[in-house]
Amino acid sequence: MISLLGVLAVLLAAGVLSARRWRRALTAPRRVLLTGGGTGGHVNPALAIAEAIKEREPDARFLYVGVAGKAEAVIVKRAGYPLAFVSSRGFPGMRPSPALVRFVATVGWGILQAAVILVRFRPHWVIATGGYVSAPIVSAAIFLRFLRVAPVRIYMHEQNSVPGQMNALLGRWADRVLLTFPQTLSYFPKNGVVVGYPVRHAIGAVPREEALQRLGFRLPPQRRVVFVFGGSQGARTINRALVEALGHLAEHRDRLFIIHGMGLARSEDYHAAEDTERLLRELYPDQTLDSFSDFYYRQDYFHNIADVYAVSDLVVCRSGAGSLNELARLGKPALLIPKANLPGDHQVMNARAMKQAGAAEVLFEDVLLADGRVEIRVDSRELASRILSLLDDEERLSQMALRSRGFLRRKATARILSELYQDRLYDNGYALQTVESGPPFLSNAQLLRRLQAAHASNPKDYDPTEVVGDLDDLTYYRHRAAALLASPSWQVRNVGVKLVGLTRYEAKVPALLHMLRDRTPVGRLKRLLGGDFEQVGFIRRNIVTALSVIGRFDSSVEAALLEALDDPYYEVRAEVCRVVPNFAQHLAGKDAWVEALLRRLRDPSFEVVVEAAKALGEVGVDGRALDALVGLKHAFHWQVRNAALMGIKRLLDRRVLRPCEEVLRDVNRFLLTAPDFRPTFTIRENYNAIVNLCRRGNMGREEARQGRSDLEVSRKDA
Repeated sequence: MISLLGVLAVLLAAGVLSARRWRRALTAPRRVLLTGGGTGGHVNPALAIAEAIKEREPDARFLYVGVAGKAEAVIVKRAGYPLAFVSSRGFPGMRPSPALVRFVATVGWGILQAAVILVRFRPHWVIATGGYVSAPIVSAAIFLRFLRVAPVRIYMHEQNSVPGQMNALLGRWADRVLLTFPQTLSYFPKNGVVVGYPVRHAIGAVPREEALQRLGFRLPPQRRVVFVFGGSQGARTINRALVEALGHLAEHRDRLFIIHGMGLARSEDYHAAEDTERLLRELYPDQTLDSFSDFYYRQDYFHNIADVYAVSDLVVCRSGAGSLNELARLGKPALLIPKANLPGDHQVMNARAMKQAGAAEVLFEDVLLADGRVEIRVDSRELASRILSLLDDEERLSQMALRSRGFLRRKATARILSELYQDRLYDNGYALQTVESGPPFLSNAQLLRRLQAAHASNPKDYDPTEVVGDLDDLTYYRHRAAALLASPSWQVRNVGVKLVGLTRYEAKVPALLHMLRDRTPVGRLKRLLGGDFEQVGFIRRNIVTALSVIGRFDSSVEAALLEALDDPYYEVRAEVCRVVPNFAQHLAGKDAWVEALLRRLRDPSFEVVVEAAKALGEVGVDGRALDALVGLKHAFHWQVRNAALMGIKRLLDRRVLRPCEEVLRDVNRFLLTAPDFRPTFTIRENYNAIVNLCRRGNMGREEARQGRSDLEVSRKDA
């Protein structure tokens, strides 16, 4: 910390000495520092703004600052702008962790690097387009301006409806925050202005024949062309789904051609091109990769993406603001695969808006079982089916293309220039035409609270569609909930389990059963902290609850629940017993369940014994259940004795009992005491209910006997 302050002091002194030179330099040709990146969605808007500035001021000088190894290192270099790098990394959250320490150290060093760059370059404007790579430059500019060292104006562009972490934090100190969507104004009420999304000149209409000549590969004639990509970095789920779908699409190779942009991602976690090539070799070992070349072409990144758009009949991609604006500018129909659980669900909101406009269809990521693991995937068969069905409907594609052209606002760069130069050539207020994307989605916490309240108030007639109000939204909520099941955090997975159950996402029952039976052990540290397996006890308990809410019952569900009766976590065992009434019609009389519940009456946890006693009343069909429940008449915990009476009462209701005289004799032996005060004496109430049932049963039998006697007398008289 001391060394950091020392460096800042040196920079401050140097800055004070250069402040006059900085102000004098403001009369020279304009200098613009651009920053933003990590993905093409942040880089391309910055380059589009730079192009617009150059058209107005050809002598303007530019410097782009990013992070080495990210998308800007490739895209900006090819665009021909000077490029510098600083250190930065994504924010890991406020929870103390080694990742937070690394973040503070990395960004702190990046801010020092950025301060040096600013003092040397002395820009008129800093234009940041988001991503964590912007944080050092914007932070340093705010700091130097606060010290009256840097007379620089700061502009930030936010592409999404919900601002990223960096823009949300630092945007309040910017001169202007340039917004793509009107709804983002609520985050920046003082300095936000709606301008739209700037698209580079390179993304323009190109004649198909001209584009065909510039492509680096041969495109067979008379083919419908599908362009599939997951953004500049690529998307693992899209890449893998497309490779898996090639086997299905190959049957239609004579009428289609797939162009695949794999992505530039080259991190420790994911290398887009290498992972795609490896999967191709694994899935199609008996075929040479050239055997697909007549209908499939792949490349890591297309710098001439306008040419690829020009020859494409259908685009399959993410639904970030950049991609949607490019599609709208060119009028391309799309199958959108939004990434779920991003801040504000902005990709899903974008996709929903474009679908409602009739310009696109949506395919959600989902959680699927793969190699014994729960993973976020795109169903390859569904992807192939959706592609083929769209290509088969030429009229539908034409309508989508027409509606795509009118989807988003135009002249965004002109509006941005009017803000930069403060000439206000355009009305940037509320008069701009907006794109309605429907009401914002509920957060996971909000959705969970609403669904839980609705289910608690009316479990028999519970319908999640009535809570969310729309079947399409329910479909999204189901997919979003399922995506949580693949999270490395057990707390997040736990929320996912609850939401999968409450949205009644029946297709995810196999994934829930896999998690319920998963016995992957944890390390010693987690075990000392109370964990047992990767799927902790809370998750396993809530899976049982979710299965009950979903209501599906088959042999796989039965086997998993029966196994869970021996779970090491007592709450799981208790929950299985608790949900038995929901499946009683399938379980009544089954020896395996009767025997399992009889074992649970000897459970070391009295909570389990309580629930097992009540469950026996639902499945028992002979004297074993009654004898076992009567055996609890002197149990130490009054709750156990009360549960035994509830089980006996349920047997009476179901008419599974011995003569009432024997039942009353056994019930009279129960110790009807409770050590704590309660407004109603529950155990006594259950005892009285059994007595009344037996009395009514005896009266019924006496009346029946009397009726038979009267009938015999009448027959004799006849």
